[in-house]
Amino acid sequence: MTNITPIPYQLDSSKYFSKLVNLPYACWLDSGKPHSQHGRFDILTALPTKRLVTTGRCTQLTHFDRSGKILKVEKFSIDPLSLLQEQLSLLSQVREENIPFTGGAIGFFSYEFGKQLQGLNSATNKHFADIEMGIYHWALVQDHLTQKAYLTSLPECPPQIIDLIKKKLESDSALLEPFFVDRIQALISPEEYQQALGRINDYILAGDCYQVNFTHGFQAHYQGHPYSAYQSLRQLMASPFSAYLQLGEQAILSLSPERFLKVNERQAFTQPIKGTMARNTDPGKDQQQARLLLESEKNQAENLMIVDLLRNDLGHQCVPGSIQVDNLFALESFPNVHHLVSSISGTLNEKAHSLDLLRDCFPGGSITGAPKRRAMEIIDELEVGRREVYCGSIGYIAANGDMDTNIAIRTVSCDGQELNCWGGGGIVADSKPHEEYQESLDKVKAILACLESGR
Repeated sequence: MTNITPIPYQLDSSKYFSKLVNLPYACWLDSGKPHSQHGRFDILTALPTKRLVTTGRCTQLTHFDRSGKILKVEKFSIDPLSLLQEQLSLLSQVREENIPFTGGAIGFFSYEFGKQLQGLNSATNKHFADIEMGIYHWALVQDHLTQKAYLTSLPECPPQIIDLIKKKLESDSALLEPFFVDRIQALISPEEYQQALGRINDYILAGDCYQVNFTHGFQAHYQGHPYSAYQSLRQLMASPFSAYLQLGEQAILSLSPERFLKVNERQAFTQPIKGTMARNTDPGKDQQQARLLLESEKNQAENLMIVDLLRNDLGHQCVPGSIQVDNLFALESFPNVHHLVSSISGTLNEKAHSLDLLRDCFPGGSITGAPKRRAMEIIDELEVGRREVYCGSIGYIAANGDMDTNIAIRTVSCDGQELNCWGGGGIVADSKPHEEYQESLDKVKAILACLESGR
């Protein structure tokens, strides 16, 4: 039986996470409430019992005691997803109604890991690992629909950990250093961006591909605690699949509006975003922008390409005939942009695990293009720098096999000294370089402005 203790509901989960952020490997899967209109659950945790960290062909499994002290370290050269599934199988397989996560794995799968899955060479000099997953025996879950909150734990969770968490929740919020950056530098110029798009157009005309998701990066040195920056960012552009991961000296700040894969009781869902239009502060002009996006044949065509790609990806692990498009080209509006979002679902095969589904779908088609492998080869040729965490996935895999992950867009990675942020979009045959460049900036300009202002 899961141990479930009701606790006071908070409209803003930052009131809880600010008390936990300094615990080892604290993480928050954030719905964006109360600043976002979307999303339902917040999941907060820290103090993993194990951490699985994969770099290249080597996976390091670190075991911790209840205080976070390292007990032992093991190294493996086997498939990391199989190893992760094995570690999850050692936990109690429980499911609680209206509580999506009571224990299991939380962390990220990087875009570089996706390159390995596609048989492509991955970067050798990396700031971040290919996979980082903590195994957690407890979680604080807030349900913003029912306005209830719970402290949950698996049967194997030591009671001393729950006692420590309760004391933390009764204490004051952690005092953190303010966050500020030097001037943020673009990795490529507008002219270099246009040249890259010209090369992509050549590949499309030659029949190599029909869509490539091209991105470009921004970089800066920073000082202070990244969580201070995250608190400002989530107020400015809250999104339903946001996340904050504290990984030792490193941190990931994700303001993602896009779900990658969700599995709930063997029902699989994916919700790709393709099609973007900037918001306007004038309500009339903003409605006009939304209407232009909804009626855009180009954006609909881009979206449909990725819907077809994901239907095919889901088909590897879903029951034949179960895959369906539940929603096509739905408009969803966020603080800085309007998006077209489609929804696809299917039923997992009886023998398939959610990690099998992730293996066959990763990385998400909305951030590669189509066909996926050739688009990724072109991305590798033309992009400056490595995506690493960006365009990977952040989320949870519960002990019972349920899963929910984002596409790690609108994401800032902090490696202890330097931060990286990226923006991009899908390039097709009739793309106009100046419009695509502006769209890529629309997606990240609020993040960059917030980081530079030191708010």
